[in-house]
Amino acid sequence: MINRHLLWLLPLIVLQSGCALLSPSYSEGQTQIDQWVKEKQYGRALKALNSVDPKDPHYLEAAEKRKQVEVLAAAYEHDIRQQNNQRLKQGDWAGALDSYDDALDRLPDSVVLKDGLAQLHRKQSEELERLELKRLRTHGNWLKETLPIYRDIARVDPRNRYAQDRLDKMQREAEDVADNLAIHGNRALANNNLDKAENLLGLAADLSDAPAIQESLKQLHAKQVDANQRERSARQKRLARQQAAEQRRQREIKSLLSRFDQAFNKREYSKARNYLRALAKANLATRRYRTLENKLDRAIEQESSRLFETGVNAYSRGKYSEAAKYWRQVLELQPNNKRAQENLERAERVINKLQQLKKKQHSN
Repeated sequence: MINRHLLWLLPLIVLQSGCALLSPSYSEGQTQIDQWVKEKQYGRALKALNSVDPKDPHYLEAAEKRKQVEVLAAAYEHDIRQQNNQRLKQGDWAGALDSYDDALDRLPDSVVLKDGLAQLHRKQSEELERLELKRLRTHGNWLKETLPIYRDIARVDPRNRYAQDRLDKMQREAEDVADNLAIHGNRALANNNLDKAENLLGLAADLSDAPAIQESLKQLHAKQVDANQRERSARQKRLARQQAAEQRRQREIKSLLSRFDQAFNKREYSKARNYLRALAKANLATRRYRTLENKLDRAIEQESSRLFETGVNAYSRGKYSEAAKYWRQVLELQPNNKRAQENLERAERVINKLQQLKKKQHSN
């Protein structure tokens, strides 16, 4: 007798007219779906859940289950990608490939896993190309060092047929390596990677005097000349821009210094201080800036003392508004001058009291 769960799992038999002979029921396949989820066979579970008939009385329950499985599948995709990235860092290419194969067997329609496998194949191709190029370079350098020795042996022992055969074999091998180096060198040349092209084509030319290799070297040298000219032109332009910027800066500094001197000579020290700040932004030489700063600080200290004492004299004569004016001027020059701030507050209190008394007198 056929198990009814297995019967539910049979594919839909579709006639040429497109009519289905079998319609799945969620209640009959729920146990198998749960088992697939437990085994992380998310593809099978989702396929079964997606095929549940909307007319099924348990359709809403199946839809909710599908959402849960989709969340689990997404987390599974993420974990596989992270695990395989870690495997690659450890150099475990076989483990990463096997892992993607197994994961895609469980979730065959996953775009995330397919993309991960595609990236893995690209990295694999890049790494294989890098290793092959390393092999060619190593072998080419060995041949470059070894061939002259074999030539000397054949020259010293010209009647030794074995020595000549061995030399001929080595030369054929050198020609083959040179051809492969030239292929990689021309590819680098096409991508304007001139340093790499020079390294590969130069080694190829050391191993073979083939006309194609010599022609590639001519193209390389032409590109190098062009690149050097462009670099020289770009360097000259950068230098011209730097010189123009420096000239503008020097003109700005000269103008600010002139304004500073004018303000300083007029004892407009607040303006002078603003010009000094602008000079700092214009990167005036530190030593010169310090000299101006000390000069201004001394002048401000003297002017502040003079204004403060003038204010004290005005206050002692009962000229409170005049005293307040002088102390405000002190604070413009020295915002942190506590004595001036305290005296100003005292003067303002007296002025306010006098104004209140005048108002009372006028009201009476």
